[in-house]
Amino acid sequence: MRVDKMIGNTGLDTRKNIKRNAKKGALVINGETVKDSSTKVDPYVDEVYYMGHFVEYIENIHLMMNKPAGVLSATKDEDQTVIDLLDDFYLDYDLSIAGRLDRDTTGLLILSTDGKLIHKITSPNSNITKTYEAITRDPIDESFIEEFKKGVYIKEDDYTARPADLEILEPNKALVRVTEGKFHLVKRLFSNLGNEVVNLKRIAIGNLKLDPYLGEGDYRDLTESELELFS
Repeated sequence: MRVDKMIGNTGLDTRKNIKRNAKKGALVINGETVKDSSTKVDPYVDEVYYMGHFVEYIENIHLMMNKPAGVLSATKDEDQTVIDLLDDFYLDYDLSIAGRLDRDTTGLLILSTDGKLIHKITSPNSNITKTYEAITRDPIDESFIEEFKKGVYIKEDDYTARPADLEILEPNKALVRVTEGKFHLVKRLFSNLGNEVVNLKRIAIGNLKLDPYLGEGDYRDLTESELELFS
């Protein structure tokens, strides 16, 4: 692997800056200063320092987070984001968010440096089901089950939603399974049928379930077996 790619994957710097700084002596490989940033290295064997920092190569980072309410699903913003909840170690990596959640929605969020994984999870063409637990203002009418199944008309956008699955658990509580990620979709499915969601939590993406031991704001690495659920 080219050493500039190895360094770039960590988010330490851009390829352009790495090339320029290497010529100034900022790149050290196995104790020797190297001025050619295209030099090939074995990221698991060679010892690389850039700008005085040891470069620890990690091919990709995949995190599961239990997003709390009041935090934005964004990488940068003036308000608090999910990135702000991470340890400093992760701030050097170019993390993206798969399946953003509204500010007041809680639950399963995936953060990853793997663009292919992010695209697979978020693309409507993947037909990956997202499962939500919804609490509503009023008791949920049984007729909503068929309305969800045939596709609710969203009048604000003049748009008919994809068929969704509604499973009523209690008078004011249900599981909703959708295969698209339109803005406020679950809330709009209910509001366009005359009810209101007062609490919403995502509990699964595909077959990946939110770890019940993760408190709100907590996160952990995805396991290999969990990643295989999206292969």
